[in-house]
Amino acid sequence: MQDFPLTVTRLLVHGALAHGTSRVTTWAGRAGGAEPDRRTFLESAVRAMQLAGALHDAFGIRPGDTVATLMANTADHLEAYLAVPSMGAVLHTLDPWLPADQLVEASRRGGARVLLTDPTGLAPLASVLPRLPHLRHVVVAGSGGTAAVVSGTACGAEVHDYELLIGDRPQRYDWPEIDERDAAVLCHTTSRADGVPRGVAYSHRALYLHALQAQTPQTYGIGERDLVLPVVPMSRMLAWGLPYAAFAGGASLLLPGAYDQPAPLADMAERERPTLAVADPAVWDGLLKELEDRPRDLSFLREAVVVGGPGEEPAGSLPARELGRRHGISTAAAWGMPETLSPACVARAEADGDGADGARYRFPASVEYGVSGPDLAPLPWDGESQGELLLRGPWITASYVEDGTALLHEGWLRTGETATIGPDGRVALRPPKTPTTEGH
Repeated sequence: MQDFPLTVTRLLVHGALAHGTSRVTTWAGRAGGAEPDRRTFLESAVRAMQLAGALHDAFGIRPGDTVATLMANTADHLEAYLAVPSMGAVLHTLDPWLPADQLVEASRRGGARVLLTDPTGLAPLASVLPRLPHLRHVVVAGSGGTAAVVSGTACGAEVHDYELLIGDRPQRYDWPEIDERDAAVLCHTTSRADGVPRGVAYSHRALYLHALQAQTPQTYGIGERDLVLPVVPMSRMLAWGLPYAAFAGGASLLLPGAYDQPAPLADMAERERPTLAVADPAVWDGLLKELEDRPRDLSFLREAVVVGGPGEEPAGSLPARELGRRHGISTAAAWGMPETLSPACVARAEADGDGADGARYRFPASVEYGVSGPDLAPLPWDGESQGELLLRGPWITASYVEDGTALLHEGWLRTGETATIGPDGRVALRPPKTPTTEGH
């Protein structure tokens, strides 16, 4: 068989050519008759090539360099998802909702000289910019199709307008040959008990294989007829794999931008009619209350996915029950953590009638799993023996970036999650004994 590299570049090219008419829609609210920003996959890919050219020519970004983002879920952010890894650089997704000290520490550890931001990221960036001496260039993208025109210097960093930066660039870029095991995306997690940010670097190979898995019925089951709404942030665990999975499978994307609160989300969903929506329990709880106060038609949603991260209660029980009971929407619960990409596993209704509120998860074939006792000895799959969940596979972290270590046992990642595994192979996560911080 041919030795074919599994890279983000291949996802970009495939999405542009095979699914070029699929769309990326960024919501712009409804005030003043605002219309969403709509771009095709082909247009997004061309703009990604222009962005890569700008990063290379204007800022000297080369393979192995880090480029950071501090952005909401927008088409501009998606272009960075495509451009930066494809040019051999490393995309560092910074979370605008991180506390200032954690944001500074994560940014410092990533060491990016160039950062892309937008109106969502500007406020947190302004509060920490004097503490980021390594930052040399800040590129500000607009919203709703209108660029935020800026100029000058801020705390030693030159400020550039995104549209002006890429507008006159050639609409092609000679992508370099990339080793599929090279780092493509970097994120920092504070999911461990000590709260210290640790870098997790996703390889091209991991992202490519995860994008394929995310299309399967066992995960999201998305295809070119779907319109997918990721409310989960692109700055946090890669929006649970949805951007790359959509480009791989041709599913159109509906991105909320700055409008991630219950009322605008309900308005957006009613108008744009997504078929799949993925959000955390707090978002679904807010939407449920909004729909109580002002009913909307959500019958077009084929599935609502309730996500849960490390150290949280098992995902989605109450929102899942209520979405089904009140609105007849099929639901699923997904679990993941930065060290595993996300989702790592998904729970849906079982044949015996037990639904997602039981949160009994199925792992894909690519991920091996088990539970261990206090002495780290394997426990039986009897549905009763409770221990720590251990994982290994092609998108499971082998080590953190900073110190080359991770919580491993004989090659297995120790997740810190308490679980049981039934004779049917389904995994039940148990409530945490001590609270931890969500990964970003």
